[in-house]
Amino acid sequence: MATFVSSRCAPRRAGPLCAMEKPPPPVKTSSPPTTRPKPPKPGPNQLMPKGRNVAERMFSAGGISQMRLYDGDQARLVAAVARHLQALREIPDFLPYLHVDVDAVREGPSTVCDGLGVFATRDLKPHEIVTLYPATNEVSLRAARDDDRAPASVWRSETYAEPKPDYAMFNGSTTWANAVLRLEADPTLPILPGFLGHLVNDACAPPSDADDIEHARRYLVKTTNETNCHAVPFPSGVVAIATSKEVRAGEELLMTYSFAFDGEFMSGVLKDPAKRKQMLTNAFATEMKVASGTPGGRGG
Repeated sequence: MATFVSSRCAPRRAGPLCAMEKPPPPVKTSSPPTTRPKPPKPGPNQLMPKGRNVAERMFSAGGISQMRLYDGDQARLVAAVARHLQALREIPDFLPYLHVDVDAVREGPSTVCDGLGVFATRDLKPHEIVTLYPATNEVSLRAARDDDRAPASVWRSETYAEPKPDYAMFNGSTTWANAVLRLEADPTLPILPGFLGHLVNDACAPPSDADDIEHARRYLVKTTNETNCHAVPFPSGVVAIATSKEVRAGEELLMTYSFAFDGEFMSGVLKDPAKRKQMLTNAFATEMKVASGTPGGRGG
């Protein structure tokens, strides 16, 4: 403990210590004040809260639509999601923490198409998470979802060669709200257990011709009755595949691709008010039946 000595203090005595006299006022000088250069005008990145990364700010704000986006935030969010998904692939020991049973499914020749499919290795109960959707080709984000002209930030893997639009999945979590977070897989890469989501097929090929009303009706009936799983978006950007009803061992997992799978089909429907009313109303009813598990198909 420091000891202060002053000749102005009275000798120590019983009772409270005496107070020191006030210091003399500072001496004024005639020298001019020091002038300092003005700091540069802060840019958007300099205004960001210090000590918090972009993902923390997004989650604390309640989602991307509630946060203030600074320059570069969109690109940083894409990079963060890509790193997260890559870490899950490189360290599969993390998957049980997401309640993913890696051994619950396997790949094999599909029963509904000429390619591969995903099959249950044991009896599965509803709402079991069985695999994840890989983002091995590209991850992209467009914060202004309602504006197709808005620029998108894109991350691409080192093995990227060309776009794979038939192997794309959108994350519909409320965290991303109006943003389009899109994951794209590369089917030419080696298949990794726990990441088979891009191999899950639809029970029927989605319609591609807006004038073929009969095929669209057949598609709605078949995909409604035979769908047994669905996509589950995570706030972190992950998209999982979960069962929507009981699936028996050896049965192929099937999910609804919906009318939106084919861009030309949707474009043709939207141009015709009569088709739009008919198609989209039926599509909405189908999605509601699948999501609620309404009886009407196998396992219903």
